Amino acid sequence: MHSEKVPVDYFNNILNDKKKIVNRKEITKDGYIVIYGLSTEGYEIAKKIIQEQSKVIIIDENSRLGIILTPEIVKEYSSINLLTDEEPLLNLEPFDKAIVNAPVIFFAPRIRKINQEVKNEIIQKFKELIAYLSKNTTIVVNIPLGVGGNSEIITLIEHQSGLIVGTDILYYYVPMTFSDSNPETITIVGSYQQTDTDLSPNRILDLASKNDNVKIDTRVGSIISAELNHAINVITKYSSLTCINEVTRLARLREDRKEILNKTRKHIYLDEIANGLFDLRVINHSLPSSTALNYLVNGTIKSIEGYVKNLVDETRTQLKMREIKASRTKVTIVWTIDNHEIRGDKTILRELLESKLRDYIAEVEIQDAENYIPNSLNNIIIACSNLDQTKIIDRMNMNVNQHHPNYKIIVIAANSAFDTTEI
Repeated sequence: MHSEKVPVDYFNNILNDKKKIVNRKEITKDGYIVIYGLSTEGYEIAKKIIQEQSKVIIIDENSRLGIILTPEIVKEYSSINLLTDEEPLLNLEPFDKAIVNAPVIFFAPRIRKINQEVKNEIIQKFKELIAYLSKNTTIVVNIPLGVGGNSEIITLIEHQSGLIVGTDILYYYVPMTFSDSNPETITIVGSYQQTDTDLSPNRILDLASKNDNVKIDTRVGSIISAELNHAINVITKYSSLTCINEVTRLARLREDRKEILNKTRKHIYLDEIANGLFDLRVINHSLPSSTALNYLVNGTIKSIEGYVKNLVDETRTQLKMREIKASRTKVTIVWTIDNHEIRGDKTILRELLESKLRDYIAEVEIQDAENYIPNSLNNIIIACSNLDQTKIIDRMNMNVNQHHPNYKIIVIAANSAFDTTEI
């Protein structure tokens, strides 16, 4: 098994050099590369592949239909949101035919369950694939499975299909990154095969990376090495975020919080905190209980959930400071969320925030910054990302002359310092 650093041009590209494919399926008119999952990440993979071949099939896991993508389609619809919103007439491929003939399948479905139900949802989706898998197919798993999660999937494939993973089926694991990659991050492409294969792990990583401008230290290793490496990257990120948020909470005065975060540390928004929460939860449920690592991950998750409570408390504090009645206040959560992302944590946290706010304030709504209109009551806006904060403040400042003099518009940034702006 390879564990050393891989040179950039060491492997040949399966997608544009068919002569290197030995005993593999030819990419013919009936054998397009398949993306299982109508997700943002899956669509980005498809767009990269379409640059090198004429067609790719992306499967809507809900309708179980394959959409045949062409260069013309992806040029006209730059994102999956545009494609689904405008609902153009598209050529479709039956689910079973697409899977049977696929030389390569990228597994990138949207996951909307949490905690223990995540595993059941992933297994159910994989069972749909296994029913139509054929020999000489390459599977690339792009969703995080925690520690040991791939072993269960591999066992499931072999038990239900009778095909041997590593021989009849090639298997790779490289979960899609949940944010812009840190240049210092090491990414291990997990390969179940014990020898070199014709599918380039560097090419897999290139397709699975959101940031094309960052050069990442890429290595090829075993599946368990990739799982543990991903766990290190996720836990390291969240340990840092948790440290900043928890220590900042000790500063009771707003001025002290701002001073702590001024210049040396950037303000962390709820949007950023939620980026890889799915990965953290999956890792947590795959770890042995009552271990130091388990306590660390559990504590981090509790800190994130506690952040939502702190945000609600800050909202109540703003009401008291300004002597505003909750009964005459509308709270609007402004959080731009991509509903087609693999991970659904942002939507789940937004619903949790909305629920906790309703315990104290009757009128709570979720709105886009572009469509927000204040009402005759007092208005508190919670901006959950830096982009949302900028957009809503700009919008309110542009329309400030239209506001009734008795209006109050208060923007609370859902960041470490809970920055507040009154318009």
